[in-house]
Amino acid sequence: MVRLSDGDRSAMEPLVRELWPVVLAFAARSLPATADAEDVAQEVFLKICARISDFDRSRDGVSWAFAMAGYEILTARRKRDRRREVNAEALFEHADLADSPEQALISHQLSAALALATGALSHDERRSLELVSSAADATIPAPTLRKRRQRAIERLRDLWRRLHGGP
Repeated sequence: MVRLSDGDRSAMEPLVRELWPVVLAFAARSLPATADAEDVAQEVFLKICARISDFDRSRDGVSWAFAMAGYEILTARRKRDRRREVNAEALFEHADLADSPEQALISHQLSAALALATGALSHDERRSLELVSSAADATIPAPTLRKRRQRAIERLRDLWRRLHGGP
């Protein structure tokens, strides 16, 4: 790392050769998909190249790389979780739940569970989620409304987890 931070480009090849398997193994322990672990390792080395001028010579280079890997692992998990949320929303948007009696029962049970969870929300939280219409929302500044919606969604998720389990 020190040689690379001094501008010695020939230090990159030995650095990658020695550090790649270690960073990849670290990422693989934290991420279930091999492709995600490889993406994280690649991002770490891109960050090393981009930020090598910020490297503190008095510190350990491996620790610096692991700190970047930890950040990239968290980022990869967040992306994966967002994809799951979007995929779940798309599933319910495009599913025709009235195709069979079983699907109708599932739809009814989900609606009842959602009604139970949203029933525990306050009136303001339901209004923020637009479950209750209100003309007063036009006077609330957009950033305030977004924050209220975010808090209401977080509370609804917590309620759902308590009622029905989940991560």
